[in-house]
Amino acid sequence: MKGERKLKELLKSLNKDERIIILCHHNADPDALGSAIALSRLLLHLGFKNVRIGIAQSIASYARKLTLFSPVPIEKDPIIQEKYVFIVDTSSLEQLAPIDIPPSSYLIVIDHHTEKENPIPADISLLDPTKTSTSEIVWEIFKKYKFSDEESAKALLAGIVSDTSNFRYANAKTFKTVYEILNLYEISLGEIYQLIAPVSDENIEQAKRVAVLKACQRMQIHKFRKFIIVTSKVSAYEALVCKVFVNLGADVAIVGSEKKGEVRISARARENIVKMGLHLGKIMEKVGDIIDGAGGGHAGAAGANGKKNLDKAMKFLVKEIKNELKKISG
Repeated sequence: MKGERKLKELLKSLNKDERIIILCHHNADPDALGSAIALSRLLLHLGFKNVRIGIAQSIASYARKLTLFSPVPIEKDPIIQEKYVFIVDTSSLEQLAPIDIPPSSYLIVIDHHTEKENPIPADISLLDPTKTSTSEIVWEIFKKYKFSDEESAKALLAGIVSDTSNFRYANAKTFKTVYEILNLYEISLGEIYQLIAPVSDENIEQAKRVAVLKACQRMQIHKFRKFIIVTSKVSAYEALVCKVFVNLGADVAIVGSEKKGEVRISARARENIVKMGLHLGKIMEKVGDIIDGAGGGHAGAAGANGKKNLDKAMKFLVKEIKNELKKISG
């Protein structure tokens, strides 16, 4: 992979006392956090003593169990004093807001997304859009160093399972990586599914049901040609409600929330719409300026975080999605 040799030369040249930080996008999911944790374990193995992980804004609820595998501090919105900055599973600097990266920083980007319009100005890039997760790229780096441990393997498997939606979007390379990991360790996939399952108790489950039912009450249906776009607002569980709407029959679902000066938007699309060419992540990137924040994500699942203009942003997203559907459906 392009950049691997350059990375190896860099790490070999650095003093082991050099401070390094690994950054993840806002609302870090299991792929972002799992990749960062595994990478931190590799850096410690190589002898680096001062490593930490930085998260923009928050960690997704279904990724929080992975923090147990981190051997280094995980900090929210850290002030960066390190010269060497790894950025994982993140295609634009906007997704790292409000983290401020000094201009003098040396940037190493590891990602399975590619950003054509406004890419991160990396000194070293390890990008592979043929991979279904960033965790797979980190595993390839592990192989170059002939390194792995069971905790890293679990973190990477969690990232792979999550980003492929339980292997729905997996390809041959995905299964090759999973085979290589499972061939080394006696890890059950059931254990990995439990790692990325949201923490549940009776009160939380009731709150989720209430959120879904209220979202259904507020649902707006936007018909466009043969497609159904559904929008709604909730106070929490935006991603969950999106999934429910798609399961109920929506082609695309957009759900937003606004609470205590924080705006959050989640979007999901049916697999057949994604195969036609719709990319919600690219559309969600455009909404950052409207909400005074940042957005991005995958083709079939995306999100944004900001401070204002939820209604304006929702209308904008519906319009943009209709424009894209018009292009891809002919």
